[in-house]
Amino acid sequence: MSYSISKKRDNSRDLSTEKQLKEKLRILKERFEILEAQLNSKEEQIPLTIFSNKKLSSLETIVKFLKENRELNFTQIANILNRDPRTIWTTYTKAKKKLEQPFKKISSKHSIPVSALQDRSLGALESICLYLKDSLGLTTSEIALALKRSSKTIWASYHKAKTKSRILKNE
Repeated sequence: MSYSISKKRDNSRDLSTEKQLKEKLRILKERFEILEAQLNSKEEQIPLTIFSNKKLSSLETIVKFLKENRELNFTQIANILNRDPRTIWTTYTKAKKKLEQPFKKISSKHSIPVSALQDRSLGALESICLYLKDSLGLTTSEIALALKRSSKTIWASYHKAKTKSRILKNE
């Protein structure tokens, strides 16, 4: 009698492990599809390595990169980031004063599509954290290392973005 009970417990453990593995596989497939879509997309990508400079804010970094490295004008940048051209000009002017030289090391393991930055209800860092954590599955510490920010800052930005997203969905 005890043998059959322990056998049933083993089977239920196998089923729960199998369900967990299937869920992990589903998540990996989703992330692979996102990365594959990025590679095949003609959409502008922002490499994470440009965030290594702590002098600039996230938006300043992005605008400076798009202006100097991708050679886009202020109107083009404003359109793809869903911002006002005057805001872009002001942001670029401030970034240029803080960091005169252009970004050199641009290749990166991970990048962010500009479409992930278009939600005006979120700040640039919030959008970046939300994309990297939810879409690419990076941990808070991995994001912090990539963006040269503290883990606490990344955690706070991510949770603020999640809270804002929930509030907007409920409205």
